[in-house]
Amino acid sequence: MPGRLMREGQQRIGAVVMAAGAGRRMGHIPKSLLHRDGEPLLLRQIRLLAEAGVDEAVVVLGHHADRLEPVLRQAGPAPRGMALRWVANPAPDEGPGASLRCGLAALPDGLATLLVVLADQPLLELEDLQAMLAAWRARAAGVELVVPQHAGQPGHPIVFGPLVRGQVLQAQGGAGVREWRRAHGDRVQLVPLAHARCTTDVDTPDDVQRLGRDFGVWLK
Repeated sequence: MPGRLMREGQQRIGAVVMAAGAGRRMGHIPKSLLHRDGEPLLLRQIRLLAEAGVDEAVVVLGHHADRLEPVLRQAGPAPRGMALRWVANPAPDEGPGASLRCGLAALPDGLATLLVVLADQPLLELEDLQAMLAAWRARAAGVELVVPQHAGQPGHPIVFGPLVRGQVLQAQGGAGVREWRRAHGDRVQLVPLAHARCTTDVDTPDDVQRLGRDFGVWLK
């Protein structure tokens, strides 16, 4: 009972998994259904979010919703009691901002912390999510967005709170967090990383080969 009361008293965490892309450069296949160690990347991200303590997660589907939704249904309940749902962006070609708005709108109100992850990040580990959440909790006054960075390149997961959520929900077209970040650089905290896990995704067959060659991670 004490553990349950402590959990209920903590600030709740929400997450959006971005999985609406067409995968054009990969031959129009859903990249998030590539398997790492026998597990689809999409389900791997969901598992990591649950292990990191996320309370509410939304997967945003789009071009390949007809293939991704059955995988989500067959997977059953999310681990560790995390609430999981999915929504379809009716206009996925409008850009990531439009998909993110679909996900943010599907999350319940009152979430103090929001994570955004990409469904095709094959190297992401639990410690990366934990590090970004820790950076958010320890952020300086006035910081509204925390972004991982490696070799000068920003990555995911990003973390923000209700203010950014509200302003992104009011944006139009494909505008999203990227545009907010450019307009509010003084309210963004970059988290330098010594590794490329948060900045590595797969867009082409060459990326898949490079992933195996450079990191020993082979997707199937």
